[in-house]
Amino acid sequence: MDVFERHGVNLVSVTQPLNTTVSMGRLTLNILLSFAQFEREIISERTRDKMAAARKKGKWMGGVPVLGYDVAPGGGRLIVNREEAERVRAIFTLYLEYGSVEQVLAAVQTQGWRNKQWTAETETSHAARPFTKAGLERLLSNVLYIGQVRHEGKRTPVSRPAL
Repeated sequence: MDVFERHGVNLVSVTQPLNTTVSMGRLTLNILLSFAQFEREIISERTRDKMAAARKKGKWMGGVPVLGYDVAPGGGRLIVNREEAERVRAIFTLYLEYGSVEQVLAAVQTQGWRNKQWTAETETSHAARPFTKAGLERLLSNVLYIGQVRHEGKRTPVSRPAL
């Protein structure tokens, strides 16, 4: 409405009794705008609450699955990818052995190991990329590998297949 007013534009609806050239029309429009904002906020809160409840139950809420897991057919949960799980275990073993992300990265690159390759619901394939230091640090600090999920800064244990 501020933009309309700055440019001297009036809103007149053909199908509704809404005319911003008169005070009653402006009042009606402001009431409608307030209700629209209220509805957006309610939808946002409900979505957040639903996602939080699903995360607490251990449900997969979408996105790219992490290395070692695949999304189950039909979605909603993760299943262990045996081949990738072995690689994840080996990466953790290397980290325990070396104690250095840089050394683990060098070993991983020597092996030719890459990040997760996945296909989106739209059948778009995303190629596996070489590990980076940041990617390796994310993998090593991901609480999913110890049976937890992080939501709004809190960790919640979930019933999910362990690697």
